[in-house]
Amino acid sequence: MRAPRYRKNPARKWCVGLVLSAAVVWGVWNWGPRVSALFSSDPQAIVENSVLKAKNFSTPVVEIISPKAKLKAYLLEDDTNPIISLNFSFKNAGYASDDENEQGIAQMTAALLTEGAGDLDGQALKEALESLAIKISFAAGKDDFSGSMLTTKANAKEAMKYLNLMLTSSRFDEVDINRVKAQMKEALKRQDEYPAKKLELEFIKELYGEHPYGRNPLGKIQDIDKISAVDLRQFVKDNFSQNNLIIGVAGDLNAEEAAEFIDGVFANLPSNGQINFVKEAEIDFDGRVRQIARDSGQNMVLKALPGVSRNHEDFYPLFVANYIWGGAGLTSKLSQQLREKEGLTYGVYSYLSIDDKSPLLVVAFSSTADKFKKADALLKEQTRIFRQQGVSKVELKNAKNYLIASYNLRFASIENIAEILTAMQKYNLGLDFLQKRNDYIANISLKKVNEAAQKYFDDSRMISVEIGKF
Repeated sequence: MRAPRYRKNPARKWCVGLVLSAAVVWGVWNWGPRVSALFSSDPQAIVENSVLKAKNFSTPVVEIISPKAKLKAYLLEDDTNPIISLNFSFKNAGYASDDENEQGIAQMTAALLTEGAGDLDGQALKEALESLAIKISFAAGKDDFSGSMLTTKANAKEAMKYLNLMLTSSRFDEVDINRVKAQMKEALKRQDEYPAKKLELEFIKELYGEHPYGRNPLGKIQDIDKISAVDLRQFVKDNFSQNNLIIGVAGDLNAEEAAEFIDGVFANLPSNGQINFVKEAEIDFDGRVRQIARDSGQNMVLKALPGVSRNHEDFYPLFVANYIWGGAGLTSKLSQQLREKEGLTYGVYSYLSIDDKSPLLVVAFSSTADKFKKADALLKEQTRIFRQQGVSKVELKNAKNYLIASYNLRFASIENIAEILTAMQKYNLGLDFLQKRNDYIANISLKKVNEAAQKYFDDSRMISVEIGKF
């Protein structure tokens, strides 16, 4: 079981075909290390023996303003290779903001934007992009609708043209709409076949009820059937506007070139849209347990505790505390007790989820039915012990060393960097975040980490949803 400590959606795929890339389903892109929790290699050794060693972030991130539309973006110039990466998000345009009677429209739009634009049908558009080595993709997350583009510098103008066409002149041909509808409906029908997907759906229902976060990320079959090309164009008009746009650019272009590039893509978007804002989720963390009987090889559980937003003063202390508790893969406290010592599970992990309207601390494990009850009791016991005793100086030092040494691993590609620049703006982290992030980790005190352990790791409040044999 591979699970990141921080989630930009564990990218579980709910659709088939093109919808696979559009259905970003569970969790959020949490700004923290995106290295797998079960990654067992020495990050410092990897950095020392690769080009990542040069990533000391001395190159400043700069804020640019496009000359025509006056759009703001973050830019990190890197001329190592003649490649340009663009990442962008339309805030509050994710699937949680779908109209009540159009659930699934954000996911459908993400799948269809690459299926033809302007005078080019889907096949012609794909061939044009492939011939120029241009990669463009879209995804509807829970909170935001995102897109990305990767191109060589030589083909930047063409890439700009095609991306602008997709955002402003998508065809939404009936044949493509019908095909994507069939894929989405088939994926919805097949969800119950997989215990893990069933558990995730029931988990969000239990947490959120009628709140939009409790919806099936793929929507509802009856709504999908009704969505038309007119509805899709209205979705684009309402949600793709300049006032909810965040842009990150990285690669081989200077500030002037980047500003012109941004105008070329986004300047003719409408200034304002009509967004459905989602209210804060209200969850009663009362320690309840819900069981779903199912004849399967493993019992599985998802548990939730209150978390904190990315800008909360407790974020970094909780980040480090969670890493030690359940986020460090095989070396975490939970893994050492449940897996290494007792042999009750192949894997147990935890992560912070920082969805805009409901930050959570989530923990999960699976076990055979005969061992599940004991494993669950031990997890609760270890949570109580962690809350009472906190972490030691040695544990804190080891956690800091890893989290600082592994930082460079997130910058292995220019695409990752552009995505990070977008996240820096979403969470108001500042232009100098890349230079300061390791200091934020290094300066966390033992007292603050243990205060976070005492404040947030309360097993009596933990909501659990279990599936398997009971």
